[in-house]
Amino acid sequence: MKDRIDQLADLLMSAAYADGHLEGEEKMAVGKLLRLTLGVGTLPMDLNFRIQEFSPATFDLEKTAAVFAGDPPEAKRSLLELIAAVHASDAEHDFDEDIHLRQVAGAIGLPPSAYEDMVMDIVEETDLPASMARVRHAQ
Repeated sequence: MKDRIDQLADLLMSAAYADGHLEGEEKMAVGKLLRLTLGVGTLPMDLNFRIQEFSPATFDLEKTAAVFAGDPPEAKRSLLELIAAVHASDAEHDFDEDIHLRQVAGAIGLPPSAYEDMVMDIVEETDLPASMARVRHAQ
């Protein structure tokens, strides 16, 4: 079985850049998650270098995620949970991070029903009158 730690590092770093800028907390979260995954106190020098030199401009999400496409659904869900943890590390959640999670899920072949609790849905104003009527007249 091939070790995919490099691809995992790249996906986590892409999560750190998902909102268009890198926060210090996000990079620290990536390092922490990778240390926990490896069960080490310090990342190997080559993996640390990979994180430091990551370039969102040259990152290929589809190609990198394809490495995880054959995993069972539980493993794919775990990957998305790691990505969501990086997104949450800057204490703000925005639509770009939500889009990123959906893109990774699509690239690994995970159906929306398997991760819908990790993403936001937008309620259109046109849907609000029906919702308001249900709330107003509920028994």
